[in-house]
Amino acid sequence: MFLKPAKVLLFISLSFTGITSVLAQNIDRPFENSPYSRYGMGEEMNAINPALKAMGSITAASADPYIINTENPASYAHIKHMTYEAGAEGRTRNIISNSGKYQTGTSSVSYVNIGIPMGKHAGMLIGYRPNTKVSYALYDTLQSLIGPSSVSYNGEGGTNYFFVGGAGTYKGFSIGANVGYLFGTINQTSWYKTNSTNYFINNSEFLRRSSIGGIYVKSGLLYQKDLGKDFNLSLGSQINLSQNIRTDLSEYWISHPFYATDTTGSDTSLAKRGIRSSITLPTDISFGAQIAKSDKWMVGINYKTTNWSQFNNQNLKDSIGAHAYKISIGGEYTPNTLSLYNYWQRVSYRAGFYFGKDFVQINAVQNNYYAATFGLSLPFKRSTDRIHTAFEIGKIGKQTATSIQQNFVRFTFGISFNDKSWFVKRKYD
Repeated sequence: MFLKPAKVLLFISLSFTGITSVLAQNIDRPFENSPYSRYGMGEEMNAINPALKAMGSITAASADPYIINTENPASYAHIKHMTYEAGAEGRTRNIISNSGKYQTGTSSVSYVNIGIPMGKHAGMLIGYRPNTKVSYALYDTLQSLIGPSSVSYNGEGGTNYFFVGGAGTYKGFSIGANVGYLFGTINQTSWYKTNSTNYFINNSEFLRRSSIGGIYVKSGLLYQKDLGKDFNLSLGSQINLSQNIRTDLSEYWISHPFYATDTTGSDTSLAKRGIRSSITLPTDISFGAQIAKSDKWMVGINYKTTNWSQFNNQNLKDSIGAHAYKISIGGEYTPNTLSLYNYWQRVSYRAGFYFGKDFVQINAVQNNYYAATFGLSLPFKRSTDRIHTAFEIGKIGKQTATSIQQNFVRFTFGISFNDKSWFVKRKYD
């Protein structure tokens, strides 16, 4: 068993250089404002390979030997070569409300994966991905008994997932699972201020810090069948059962003087530290089907449903709906994977779309969303290594007197290295 050290070092260097670069960008760039990340555990990141994103995220039945599908662990059984992957995402959104509209955005690491074939019928994976992100800044005014007042809400943080997965296959059936550690910190602050000069009433600040950490398990099933004449059928399911994740909560209530220049009168009226609690994550299940013709084309469909009535965040239900769903349709086309003289014949072209109902529920109305997706996989010369790209253009929510509309664009860039020599013995030293 021989490994090419240069390729491993290059992959690690690219991955961590990318992480450092993105962190530096996040410090320099303006704060990203995602209002709906205030609910639940934040905005879900969908940190998957851009090859799958470009097809509307049809992940339940996908099992490509050169592309890692972390959403369905059963696909690891079909990894053919040692595979190294890393990706990053840039996103921008226009937020439209009654008070006007503005643009915000940022960039972040999307995933880092290492796939390892374990013989002809099994495979394993080591991976990292951001799971959710909290990043919002909201402001409102109100009339109270003491006159005009204002309230602002701010939040930052999120959760990450580091995991190890494994899968095996037998007579067309594959089963697999990810077992990993879900962790992160979420900070939330609320400010209540009086704008009236008739009453000298102290302002109030409420701080809430949740430190999250616990084991989280994902599982998947796949079935593949050769239909003859180079046609192949793939059926799959992702199953993530409801699970409890430990949290440590710290909460502070602080009274500030009416005059902002008076810093001596602040007082903490409540301080709770290290309160042990838990978050109950909901069950989500996906079903999918794909049909492909050799290495020429593939089309697929995906349905995902999440039972958000099970969600409980430290005994708080939050403003979320009972059920959310997502329907995805997409496909890919590669003119000629063996073309020697025309590079663009070996490029994979992908497109898709998705729509559904989000978990956020404002005034008993759940947000709808939809997006169109497209992208390319650009091969290296005479190699199965690829550069993957994906664009998502869509909308979530609707502008009303009590809700916000977001128009978004996301771009994901990823790279895959496939090392064929991992389990091949050299004939000559």
